[in-house]
Amino acid sequence: MAYSGGLDSSVLLHLLLSTEREYEILPWHINHGLVDNALQMEQFCIQQAQAYGLEIRVDRLDLANVDSNIEAVARRQRYRLFEENTQAGDCILTAHHADDQAETFLMNALRGSGVAGLRGIAGQRRLGSSLLLRPLLGFSREQLEDYANRHEVAWFNDPSNQNPRFDRNYLRREIVPLIKQRWPGYQDALSTSSEIQSETQALLDEIGSQDYQHLRIPDRGKIDRLDIGAMMQLSLPRRKNLVRYWITTAGLPPPPFSRLRETMQQLQARPDAMPKIVMSGYSLRIYDRQLFLVLERARDKCGGAFEFGQHEKIEIPQLDLRLSRKEILRRLGVADKNQSLTLKFRQRGEQNEDGHRLKRLFQQHRVPPWERDSTAQLYLDGRLEDLLL
Repeated sequence: MAYSGGLDSSVLLHLLLSTEREYEILPWHINHGLVDNALQMEQFCIQQAQAYGLEIRVDRLDLANVDSNIEAVARRQRYRLFEENTQAGDCILTAHHADDQAETFLMNALRGSGVAGLRGIAGQRRLGSSLLLRPLLGFSREQLEDYANRHEVAWFNDPSNQNPRFDRNYLRREIVPLIKQRWPGYQDALSTSSEIQSETQALLDEIGSQDYQHLRIPDRGKIDRLDIGAMMQLSLPRRKNLVRYWITTAGLPPPPFSRLRETMQQLQARPDAMPKIVMSGYSLRIYDRQLFLVLERARDKCGGAFEFGQHEKIEIPQLDLRLSRKEILRRLGVADKNQSLTLKFRQRGEQNEDGHRLKRLFQQHRVPPWERDSTAQLYLDGRLEDLLL
C-alpha cells in the first residue's frame, strides 16, 4: 500500500492490520523530495512500519528539474514506479477518500477536462499486471480523522499540505470551505456527477470500440491505421470520440482539445498534403487518405548495406529486425542457388542509381515518407527486387 505517513494512509494501514487476512502487507513510501521535511516523513514511515513489525519499501524520486505541473509529473512517476515493480497477484492500495474525489472533480473541471477527466478517481482499475484499489473513497477526511483519534493512530502532519504553491492545496484551503458552507452536501453531489460521467464514458468507449473495429486498417507489427474516407461518414463528435478511443487504447494520453480540433480540420486536407499534428510523445499523420498514429522514438540510423553472405539469418538491432534467408527467398518465389542477398536502407542525400524505381516502389507499396528510411530494400545478385521489408 502507498504509505505517505499522513492521516489517510495511516488509517488505511491500521485498518488493514486490524482485519483477518490471508495476504502480506508492504507499506511503500515514495519520497518526492518536494518539501523540506521529506526526510522526516520518510523516517516516520520507517519507524511506524517497524513498530507494526512490517517490512517497508522506500523509493525516492528526482523532481529537481521539473519546472511546471510538478504535481502531475510526480503522480505519473509514482504510478510508473508501482506498475514496473508489481506483478500478477499483487494489489496496490491507495488511501484516496471522498474529499480527494470532490477535489479531483473540481480541478479537472477547472482544467477543461472532458467526460474521462470528470469521472474522477476510479475505485479500482488495472495497473500493469496488478490491480489498483482505493477502498476509502466512500469516506470523508472527517470520518478518517475521527477513526484515527478513536484508535490512537499516529500520523505525520505534513506542513506542505498548507502550501498554496500546489493547486490542490489552494483548492482545499481556500475554495472548498466556501463551497461546503453554501452546499453542505457537495461531496455526494459531485460523487453522483462522477458516477454519471463514468457511465457516459463507458458508453462512449463502447461506441468507439465499434467504430474502431469497423474503420481500422491492420498494419502488421504496428498500430492500426484509420480509414479517413469512412471516418468522414461519421458525425463530427463521433469522429472525435473514435480518435480519442484509438489513442487511449494504444496506451497514450488523449490529445488536448485544440489538437483534436486541428486533427478534425486536417482530415479534409487536399490529397497530396501530409499533415502532422504533434502531441507529447506521439503524432498523428495523414498519408494516402489514412490516419496514422506515430510514436516519437529516437531511433539509431541504419547505414550502408547488410549482406547475408552464407548466414541463414540476419539481425538489425536498430530496427529490432530479424530476417531469414529462406523466408525472404520464399516470398520472392525463387530457389536458393547461393545468390548474393543484400539489404539496403535509403540514406538522405545519397545518390542511388535505383532512386526513381525505389520511389515508385515506395509509392506502390504505400510506404509513408516517415517510414522510408527504416524500410529495407532487397537486392538479389545486385538487382533491386520488388519486395520491401
